[in-house]
Amino acid sequence: MTAFYIIISLTAVIMLILFIPADCIIEFACNNESSRGAVVIKYLFMKFTIFPTEKKLEKAAGEVEKDAEREEPSEDKKDVWGLIKFGKTVYSELKKDILRIIKHFFRYTICVKELNISSHFGTGDPMYTGIAAGAANAAVYNAVSVIDRHMTLDKWKVSMMPDFDNACFEAGVYLKIRTRVASVLWLGIMAAVLLIRIKRINRRMNRNG
Repeated sequence: MTAFYIIISLTAVIMLILFIPADCIIEFACNNESSRGAVVIKYLFMKFTIFPTEKKLEKAAGEVEKDAEREEPSEDKKDVWGLIKFGKTVYSELKKDILRIIKHFFRYTICVKELNISSHFGTGDPMYTGIAAGAANAAVYNAVSVIDRHMTLDKWKVSMMPDFDNACFEAGVYLKIRTRVASVLWLGIMAAVLLIRIKRINRRMNRNG
């Protein structure tokens, strides 16, 4: 009887871990002078920052520039036509599986709990600012409608403020995504099966030349 209770307790703990929601918070802001961003994952009582802060971003950018100075240019030896042919073959044979994974990801794996988009911009010319405001509003609201149609969008807010007098630019995005470990694991299993089939196609094409 004790073993039965232990098994039930372990099963309950595993199910709790698998189905407790995990949140991913993505923040990005930029203006005329600088930009900053952060990606934070919250699960249970744990919090992980997986994207560097502004200071780390500046340091990383400096290191990339130094590496680019040291790195010598090299020629691309990839067979572009072979990659295109391989991509067409994979898509034609695995189209349904690819679309099923994409659908599962957007409809069942992630849920957008909160989306905030803000912007304050101006070109210095009222006419061009009006044109830019119309294009920006159309693009942003269409994107929000697509997200709302294909995913679960609980809360959203858009604030687009054109400045018809001054030339300026400032924008920010706050995105809170929720998922569950069970959904991510199932998506990973589907992706692994798809990857195995892609490798089989690759071996077959290599044999046939």
